[in-house]
Amino acid sequence: MKGKVAEEASHPGEISVVIAALISSAAMAGVISAVQLIIYPSFLEIPDGSFVAYHQWYSEKITKIVGPLMVVELGTALLSIVVFTAGRWRYLAVIGVGFAVALWAVTGLVQLPQHSQLANGYDAESIENLVRGNWIRFWLWQGKLVISILLLVALIKSRRLNRDAIRTRALQSQRRKR
Repeated sequence: MKGKVAEEASHPGEISVVIAALISSAAMAGVISAVQLIIYPSFLEIPDGSFVAYHQWYSEKITKIVGPLMVVELGTALLSIVVFTAGRWRYLAVIGVGFAVALWAVTGLVQLPQHSQLANGYDAESIENLVRGNWIRFWLWQGKLVISILLLVALIKSRRLNRDAIRTRALQSQRRKR
């Protein structure tokens, strides 16, 4: 067990990867909550004559926020597999990658086509489809956040177990020398 504990999280920079994953997941969970509960529903209230300009403005601004966060989130999810190369926590890292890939797929295959339609003008049905389809991303990002929290807990627990195992071996070595 002692060797397995040491394998679970023994790479340099591991804490940085896991914290960056947590920060990007938390940021995206917050952004998607605001988008789902406030911004997308408010599209229905924008007058037809202003909609195209507003949608273009919104799309440009939100992409500057969401784009880098999604790249960091995918990158840190992939790096988490390196951090948790073996042991019982690896499955969480793999699930985290699954969530990140699913989020990119749903964004590209479901949400972007809806936004492309809305770029041509106000369409209540497209807005309602945008809101309905976005629930998938809403729940995926909440799940991704939970995975990121669990990976941080796993890393902390693994480091504590490693530290305790090293102390135990040192004490046993000292006792044998006596």
